[in-house]
Amino acid sequence: MTIYHALKDYQEVMTRGDYLVFDTPLTCRFVGRFFRFENQKALLAELATSKYFQWIEEGQAEVTMKHFFNRQLAKDAFTLKVSEDKEIIIESQNLRGFRYAQEALLKVMTFKGDKLYLPIVSVKHSPSFAMRGIIEGFYGTPWTREERLDCLRFIGRKRMNTYMYAPKDDDYQRKQWRDLYPEDWVTYFKELLAVAKEQGIDFWYMISPGLDFDYTKEADYQLLYQKLQQLLALGVCHFGLLLDDIDYQIVDAVERRFKKTAYAQAHLATEVHHFLNQQHAAPELVICPTEYDNHHDSIYLQELSERIPKEIAFFWTGPSTLASQISQADIETMAAVYQRPIIIWDNIPVNDYQKDPERLFLTPFANRSPFLCQPDYQVKGIVSNPMISWELSKLTLTDMSHYLWDANRYQPSHSWLETLTDYTEDTELALALQAFAWHNGNRHLHRDLPFEVEEALLAKNVSTLSAWVAELVERVNTLRKLDKPAFQQAIAPWFERVAKDQDFWQAMLNQEPQLETLYADLQEDKHRIGSDIPSRYYRIYYQQQDKLTANQGQVTQARPEDYA
Repeated sequence: MTIYHALKDYQEVMTRGDYLVFDTPLTCRFVGRFFRFENQKALLAELATSKYFQWIEEGQAEVTMKHFFNRQLAKDAFTLKVSEDKEIIIESQNLRGFRYAQEALLKVMTFKGDKLYLPIVSVKHSPSFAMRGIIEGFYGTPWTREERLDCLRFIGRKRMNTYMYAPKDDDYQRKQWRDLYPEDWVTYFKELLAVAKEQGIDFWYMISPGLDFDYTKEADYQLLYQKLQQLLALGVCHFGLLLDDIDYQIVDAVERRFKKTAYAQAHLATEVHHFLNQQHAAPELVICPTEYDNHHDSIYLQELSERIPKEIAFFWTGPSTLASQISQADIETMAAVYQRPIIIWDNIPVNDYQKDPERLFLTPFANRSPFLCQPDYQVKGIVSNPMISWELSKLTLTDMSHYLWDANRYQPSHSWLETLTDYTEDTELALALQAFAWHNGNRHLHRDLPFEVEEALLAKNVSTLSAWVAELVERVNTLRKLDKPAFQQAIAPWFERVAKDQDFWQAMLNQEPQLETLYADLQEDKHRIGSDIPSRYYRIYYQQQDKLTANQGQVTQARPEDYA
């Protein structure tokens, strides 16, 4: 069963449990037929430079590895076969699939002393979504440059393949879209692109000219082309034209020429599409329409889609800006509306809306139908918009990677515990983080607070509430042992809030004076636990509020002023 466990992430695994056993270092020969002159330099470093393998170009080898192109496979899919004839045969349609096959091979190699145990096995896998990744598109405190580099490496480790650059703090991408990037930015983009290439990641550059683009001025088109050309010259070939969070209204001159906003936007998108195809052999473009979160058809979407080439994908956030769910019925509706490739811009686990930056959203990637990947719906892929805290976003993103890799086998509860165990590398710490996360759920994905907590609050069940307050303190003390400096730095303000909440809870239980002042001081804290037991209890039983905080599970139309 060890082989099956090691290969649990793959759809088809066939083995009788037999092994090939070799003394190390063993001689290996690589035969590449994916492209002419393919050699062992195409291998992962763990194989190409391992002390256990001696790669030879000629002569008799103990093991032969072969790589073939198979056009019948989907992108990123692969087949891997280790045979009794001491051959390792890999087929893929692209080099990422070859990479994933090698990763699977490494998982079943066992070294004992100077011997290598290699199971006779065949593996097949095809990811559920062709595009799997992240869009850095939130408002508020931006990630550091180092965090973006870490993000690219993280994506590669989690078998995701897409990073979309769309930070709202980059004025050159939004307010100053007409201006070229200065040299220090160019140097930084080169570094990002180098790491993306190393990790097998498609780097997408998003630009948002819609705030003040003049659809009637040729000069604005030329300035936009110059900006795109600057990125093309660096090696970027994936682009996004973002027309979200802007006003529908157009000036008289634009209305006289185009009649409607949709027509003007379609003209811009088509011109950008033509420009990119003139400058690059195989560019890709995605459009974010102004109506990006519909759960119904509209005249705007019809007019926009009719005038934009069908090969250009549209973004969709689900049936609301912060969608609590995306069901099969939801995608059926919008697939019929869009009638083109769809990229789901999933605003999970982002926490930039209204007072959300005060909270952490630590939940599995639930409420997304496994049927989203069915070919009829043309969902090209899903990109997650993470939290302001990059390090803490890794939890939901890791869980999401399980769904994207194999949506039909994804189970939130199992996947989430696996995610936490993988992150903490310790069962006790994983359980502590699971308990902490239970108090810090995503209010848009699920309820504003756990149902059990609400029930205890409304029943004035002080003993149960006290137990939860105490448990949080205990779990935080356990989590302080986690040897991850980035985690400890990111989560420290919320750990401190747990201690403040405990002090205030005890003050209420002891009926201490000046509770009103203590409560007011606590509300000044810009970090808050999702369950927020002490403050909710105070509002109900000391301020006589009739209800708990409104549970805003569906944000149907977000506005720019709602963001941090």
